Amino acid sequence: MRTVDIHGHVILPDCLPLVDGLMAPEWEPFTYFGGDETNAYQVQHVRDIMPKATDPQTRIADLDRMGIDVQAISVAPAGYFYWADPSLARDLARMQNENLAKIVADHPDRFVGLATVPMQDVAAAVEELERCVREYDFRGVEINTNVMGVDLDDRRFRPFFAKAEELDVVVMLHPNGFTGGERFRKYYLTNVIGNPLDTTVALSRIIHGGVLEEHPGLKLVAVHGGGYLPFYSSRMDHAYEERPEGRHHITRPPSTYLKQIYVDCLVFDAPHLEFLVQQMGADHVIIGTDYPFDMGHYDPLGQIASARLDEETRDAIRGGTAARLLKLDS
Repeated sequence: MRTVDIHGHVILPDCLPLVDGLMAPEWEPFTYFGGDETNAYQVQHVRDIMPKATDPQTRIADLDRMGIDVQAISVAPAGYFYWADPSLARDLARMQNENLAKIVADHPDRFVGLATVPMQDVAAAVEELERCVREYDFRGVEINTNVMGVDLDDRRFRPFFAKAEELDVVVMLHPNGFTGGERFRKYYLTNVIGNPLDTTVALSRIIHGGVLEEHPGLKLVAVHGGGYLPFYSSRMDHAYEERPEGRHHITRPPSTYLKQIYVDCLVFDAPHLEFLVQQMGADHVIIGTDYPFDMGHYDPLGQIASARLDEETRDAIRGGTAARLLKLDS
């Protein structure tokens, strides 16, 4: 069977001259709360990985070494450009999607595309998503876990989720730091804690805000193991039973909506993977490498093989579930 990685990033340097000098530092939490040491390190790290992030042949060679047959490619989070003027944001999204489409067209047996869309203009985001699905046969879309600090349960985003549900494509949530990261400036906590924490908040708001209640066919994928929510979902169920605040938009315990969410296995070791499968279900966990960044995990097959899982579950994680989500046989 094919092994499938749903979480791999592409960078298009051609975008950088178009946004030079336009971004206020506070508009991008990952760097704003990164601290001096992290931000200096990141400059060299991005230089080091640029061949992997831009050259498909380098990427394919690395995928072969990992045993990955197909990868869903998406932009790196710095490429969301949600802070940009909507007109410029539409152009940047289109440029990056055309680049992804070319990589897919040149290597159709190795890659599928996940679009990027200008979420600061929801109508434009809906239009670009539909264009990418219709014209490029993209299998989904990647969005941030918030849009300039606005949470995804906000009603303004419902047309976007409705369109994704209508098109029957994956919506992958990928964070870009945590919006309130004042305490994360040391020890690379902007990523170590900040990224999974923003995913946790996003999923909690999506669940409690009724997004999954209103759109039961929506296919959400949360990277980095879904943040912390799968590991402590019982706490929100307790609050749901004891208090009124969480009951306004949903009709059943919050954790039950986790069955509508897929997560990648980027939790680095076998014991955490085993618990993730227990919590999310054997058919809701898939491979995500976070290629080519240094917080990725590049032996997912070894992680899966060493976990105490039956072979059917291993096959589902290796590629069976992702192949179904991405419609690789259609």
